Amino acid sequence: MTFAECNDSYFVSFRLRPQVCWGDRDFDLLLRTMRQLFSQLDRLGNRVFNRSYGWIGVDIGCHAIHLAQVRRTESSWQLSAVWSVEHPSTYTTEAAQNESTGEETFAWLTSESICNEGLAQTRDYLRNLNTLFKGRNCAATLNDGMITYREMELPQCDPSESLAIVHSEIAIETESELEELVAGCWQLPSRPRSITTSYGAASIKESTALLLANDLLSAGFECQTLDAVPCAMARATEMVIEDKQAGTLAIDLGYKQATIALVQAGQPILSRALRNIGLLPFIEQIAKSFELTVSDSQTLLFQFASSRSDSEDCSEQFANPLQQLLNHYLQILSLEIEKTVDFASRTYRTITPVKLLLMGDGARIPSLEHKLASRLGIPTQTWSIERSGNLFGEHHISSFAIAAGLSSLAWEVA
Repeated sequence: MTFAECNDSYFVSFRLRPQVCWGDRDFDLLLRTMRQLFSQLDRLGNRVFNRSYGWIGVDIGCHAIHLAQVRRTESSWQLSAVWSVEHPSTYTTEAAQNESTGEETFAWLTSESICNEGLAQTRDYLRNLNTLFKGRNCAATLNDGMITYREMELPQCDPSESLAIVHSEIAIETESELEELVAGCWQLPSRPRSITTSYGAASIKESTALLLANDLLSAGFECQTLDAVPCAMARATEMVIEDKQAGTLAIDLGYKQATIALVQAGQPILSRALRNIGLLPFIEQIAKSFELTVSDSQTLLFQFASSRSDSEDCSEQFANPLQQLLNHYLQILSLEIEKTVDFASRTYRTITPVKLLLMGDGARIPSLEHKLASRLGIPTQTWSIERSGNLFGEHHISSFAIAAGLSSLAWEVA
């Protein structure tokens, strides 16, 4: 199990070889050797023969598991396949939903039960996706902060020593034993007049990584790489932004937290995890105000569209209780975005954000793009790329941005 960094890429790469019980050690060894060989051939094919399809990106969140596979052409990116598996409680009885809190309704993710209560409940769904996605290799992330990502300032040192220093710093910060963590780092653009070196760093417990890999394997997927959310956001941003050198502020609106990343040339320069601005507290406010279940409140939020135009009097808009809640949420979110823009402009004077890119389930809120652009004065767009001709049905494309960014790792990993 190692971290890999190639062609200036930045990701947590696990050479995952989960233990599988086949009853015969020789046969088990042969089977695992063949799997490893096919995985290496698949990687070689992507790089040498410029294979057009990426890996299967698996974005595991507390509300749903989003899967996506991208196809790369000479001029553009294309979503070739997508799939979502929602939390099983979405389909429970109304009485059971009334007795549950938001945390219980959307609560796959804990440090100990992330796989047992998340992927394990969706294996039957995942096993049936072989006809939808091409290949078995996948790249995964654990959303809502389960894979720790941060920027760090280190004293000048030999590059060969940086990983050991970062590893130790993360262990101290998280109060973990060194041998419990897998960590990796990569150098970021230097701040003006800085006497230190900036690094991006990601870490995860080794036991969690192996548990995730085994659950994916039982569902028929070979996990090649674990990635941090800001890195996947950066790759997804690169797919839709024409000026790669311009600073773009990408925001992933998840259920437990919002993640903001300043992106340049497909790389996260800085990031913030806003744990108090996830969708879940907002949905719970709606549930309390309208005496609805958490699931019904979510439906109301995503389907809500004000019948009033933006040109009408503001007092009429505030007369709508749901509009009042939404305005309060947008006010808090806008304030945090403004803080991030101000900090980025002062810290990286040449990488001032010129665009805001919305990702995640929260981007489904009607008129969010327009409302944020009006408040912030920054050109704002919702993440979306071209769909494959065989991709039909209603899909909220922004929900698959992280998974698409993971899929593109197929062209980066050696």
